Amino acid sequence: MNRLKTYVFFSLLIGLNSCVAQEIPSKKDLVSHYGFIEETLTADNEKVTYYTYSKGGTEKTKLIVYLQGSDPSPQFSYRVNEGKTQKLCWLHGEHKTISDEYVYAVIEKVGFEGVIDEDNIPKPKVYQEKNSLDDRVFRSHAVINELHKKHNFDKVIVYGHSEGAPVAAKLATVNKNITHLGFWAGNALPDYYDFILDQRIQYHKGEISADDANLQINKTISSFVHDIAKDTSNIDGSSYTNKRWWSYAEPPINHLLQLDIPIFVQVATEDQSAPIESTYLIPLEFARLKK
Repeated sequence: MNRLKTYVFFSLLIGLNSCVAQEIPSKKDLVSHYGFIEETLTADNEKVTYYTYSKGGTEKTKLIVYLQGSDPSPQFSYRVNEGKTQKLCWLHGEHKTISDEYVYAVIEKVGFEGVIDEDNIPKPKVYQEKNSLDDRVFRSHAVINELHKKHNFDKVIVYGHSEGAPVAAKLATVNKNITHLGFWAGNALPDYYDFILDQRIQYHKGEISADDANLQINKTISSFVHDIAKDTSNIDGSSYTNKRWWSYAEPPINHLLQLDIPIFVQVATEDQSAPIESTYLIPLEFARLKK
């Protein structure tokens, strides 16, 4: 998902928070500038970095975990401009609206834990190797359990946006501490179904011919059946590995239907990355199964 694309969350427009400083900040200074604390844990010999935000000295009884989209980039970064350094935060600002009993947490993507120049964002090999649905679920599951041990929350809200939505859906089937789920700008069916749907929509709009639509659809199916499934660990020069694409082939609707907790589904009618057409399956299936 292009990080410049915007959505509305908690009635706030996504914004880029910044301030001007004279030198490149340390990671601690960068994170604390926005009121967050950097924390780490180790699970199955894997180091997981996450950030927490809270207000006041009130006892913390509730947790909110945000699972961001697919953009391979850090949550906090900096940019040097005309000899001055901007501190940048790519969260959406809703953490500022929480009340004192809440802890707000976000998990850093593997490979982006350091201090990173926004104009020179790397694509770490470790990110390519580990990036998958199950790895994100594993890391989020570990963070929630760690924070729950510290605070024994009576409410745990997890909301995921874009790629984070299917992560949140599967995570909620694994982590029984989660009490509420947000499924935002996600797709009910896998990405490859949405790619095919997009080709049919383009045809019906008159943007491409029937032959072109069929050609592209057949190429998509062939790629999924023969290329993606053939080598799930392949790393090439593309944005994502076959491993990543294959892992997200699990239809999120299958995970949502396993849940018996409140779910807030939010979609955008003109979203080109997660078309609303497939998302209509969610209310239909929930109604059919009387959930």
